[in-house]
Amino acid sequence: MPTPYEKLSTLLKELFQLDQADLDFGIYRIMNQKRDEITRFLDKELLPQVREAFAQYRPADKKTMEAELQKAIQGAQTLGVVPDQAPRVREIREELANYSVDTGALENEVYSHLYSFFRRYYDKGDFISMRRYKEGVYAIPYEGEEVKLHWANADQY
Repeated sequence: MPTPYEKLSTLLKELFQLDQADLDFGIYRIMNQKRDEITRFLDKELLPQVREAFAQYRPADKKTMEAELQKAIQGAQTLGVVPDQAPRVREIREELANYSVDTGALENEVYSHLYSFFRRYYDKGDFISMRRYKEGVYAIPYEGEEVKLHWANADQY
């Protein structure tokens, strides 16, 4: 099963039509010129940039704090102190209970939301407005005034 990052990367490659190398006119000519740059960004630059953005959450990363807790417990045991009574162990456990952030899950959530956003407006090589209706909601805006009919993607530039 592909990761959320891989799904997003595949969708963006489809969206930028990187597989259309044989077409050499109009927008395709521009896309062909930018193909290497876009591919390099998707394959090599996007992931490190996202991880750098999440670096501010790294000190609170759950796995890092658990590893630090294990080191503190081992250090207390080598000193002959009961680990639950050591101040450092108690401090780390308290931080772990209150402030832990799983940055891996957070990254995957961001990729999933980006994938959903782009998937919503792109289908089979075309950008379209895919309407999302809820039960009990009018498709035509109606607030008691005169009915105004309009097309689905009005005012979407």
